Amino acid sequence: MFKSVNSLLYLSFLIVGLSLFLVIILGVRQYRVNAQYTEISSLSERTLFGFSTMREQMTEALISANYGELKAIIPDLEQLNTLVSKLYDYQMIPAQYKLAMADTIDLSSLVIGLRRLEVAEPKKAAALELQREMRRIGENLIKVDRIITAHIRDSVIGFQLSVIGTMGILISCASFVLIALYRRGVRPLLDLSRQVEADDVDLDQGFSCPPEAGRELQGLVVSVNRMLAERRSSGQGKAPHVGADHDLLSETVNETTNNLNAVINYAQLLLESGSEELSAEQREMIGRIVASGERIGEQWQRISREFNHQD
Repeated sequence: MFKSVNSLLYLSFLIVGLSLFLVIILGVRQYRVNAQYTEISSLSERTLFGFSTMREQMTEALISANYGELKAIIPDLEQLNTLVSKLYDYQMIPAQYKLAMADTIDLSSLVIGLRRLEVAEPKKAAALELQREMRRIGENLIKVDRIITAHIRDSVIGFQLSVIGTMGILISCASFVLIALYRRGVRPLLDLSRQVEADDVDLDQGFSCPPEAGRELQGLVVSVNRMLAERRSSGQGKAPHVGADHDLLSETVNETTNNLNAVINYAQLLLESGSEELSAEQREMIGRIVASGERIGEQWQRISREFNHQD
């Protein structure tokens, strides 16, 4: 699987790009989750603190029988009820928790009880009923605050764990792809580089490539070995022609040199034996013939030496 180096490169780029995309998406999602968690926790704490403050005020008013002060607390309770209703707008809070809050936290009934207290007789019994209602709502607010806070915290932790798991899977996949890329691409290239740089490289056998190398590298090694084989075969085909040319040139040089030596010797003999019968002009011409022959012989010898040196 994935014998091609190009496929491994494309796959690694795809995994890295997907990882970056998921990091951005999950980062934005994490920011929103944390923001909602902070808002819900802050709203729940404000609700609990506000109700605790108003409960103390109502308890003091009931103890001192100052029922007129209780009427002034009604607007604060209505505002607190609006604050509790905002918790229903958050999707992080499950629907069953919202239904439980609506059943157990009924601030409107507390407002109705405060208004009835003005005309209730006897007031002491109504005050006791109002205190029991405040205690019940206060306990329910504490329970709801703990339950919602714990649930949202667990949701945030679960989301973070899912993010960590997803990134772990992507990193593992990227690691496997990089290992495969190293085995099929990098390591065969390093081995091929060592073969090229070796002093005792055998060009007759060519270069070798490990079987786990990618298709591209195997094709490259096969092409290089084929090219070396073609050059060796072409060199062997030219060798007999070069030897034949060398023999022909050597034979020609020897024959030409021998003929030139014969001409030079004959001219020198003629010059020495017939010196009295030859005129000065004839002797000069014979001397030129001897000099030209010696010069031609030297040129042939030089050509022969240069050819032997190139061979």
